[in-house]
Amino acid sequence: MTKIQNGNSSIIGTAFARDRSSKLAVLNMNKAQYAPKGTVVSLLLNSPYIEEWKEVNKQIRKRKKLPEVPIDPNVAACIKTTKVYDDKGHFEFTNLQPGEYLVMTTFGYTHRYLYSYYAGENVTMHASGAVLGSTPVYGTASASTGATADIEQKVTIEKDGDKVEVKLKDTM
Repeated sequence: MTKIQNGNSSIIGTAFARDRSSKLAVLNMNKAQYAPKGTVVSLLLNSPYIEEWKEVNKQIRKRKKLPEVPIDPNVAACIKTTKVYDDKGHFEFTNLQPGEYLVMTTFGYTHRYLYSYYAGENVTMHASGAVLGSTPVYGTASASTGATADIEQKVTIEKDGDKVEVKLKDTM
């Protein structure tokens, strides 16, 4: 607990997502989707326990048969939180000591995109009724879908007094 309360270092950052996985997307109309104001960002000191806890839960999620293992209440009591304070996803943790930390956040956003689709054929015909040729016709449209950014990043503070900048970016 003292590692996250009695130091002179800070972590400042920006949380955002970029959705690049949509199969229909031709152009992502909103390139960066910033975490909304008020989004909770969590910080915890990384340790062998945390690494093992994450790995066990990762294996449980893959198999989808058991509930995930909850974090030890003593460790949970040492999680420091802050909130995004503007519309550009900015957050800050202060009074930290040197060490390796995990910074995590989750937020929803709307992914808006343009896509093209096959709309039919343009047929050229002779006056006699014979088909001379055809060309495909494509249309474009826009749509949106809900998406979730789930971001976790390791951050190391080397020495007391350091100010570490971080970009929590989720590229889906």
